[in-house]
Amino acid sequence: MRSVTFRDALNEALHEEMARDSSIFVIGEDVATHGGNLAVTKGMAEAFPDRIRETPNSEAAIVGVAVGAALAGMRPVAEIMYVDFVTCAMDEVVNQAAKMRYMTGGQASVPMVLRLPCGLSQYTAAQHS
Repeated sequence: MRSVTFRDALNEALHEEMARDSSIFVIGEDVATHGGNLAVTKGMAEAFPDRIRETPNSEAAIVGVAVGAALAGMRPVAEIMYVDFVTCAMDEVVNQAAKMRYMTGGQASVPMVLRLPCGLSQYTAAQHS
């Protein structure tokens, strides 16, 4: 039986799905240059250069772009650096992504993944653990 880390399993799954479906893209802080948080997207910028999007430090913008892209037919994978920061994008998560199907009477959906890494790590501030 093969043993693989959670991080490597996520990386492999993203690679497989992005190779299969051209509408999937990754958006977030440092997802291309540093492989994102915990290096989950490491190597993806080389494999999919047009589908790995770096963003400014704005969780609301990351989730807002993902919601809009999903409504337009894309399949975004949006990464927020740490779960603690999702509260900065709560309007986009709670009032847009989560309610869109109901607000449109089932005519629209928001097929997106919101990655929110969490857990204990060394040398991090209270907002990063």
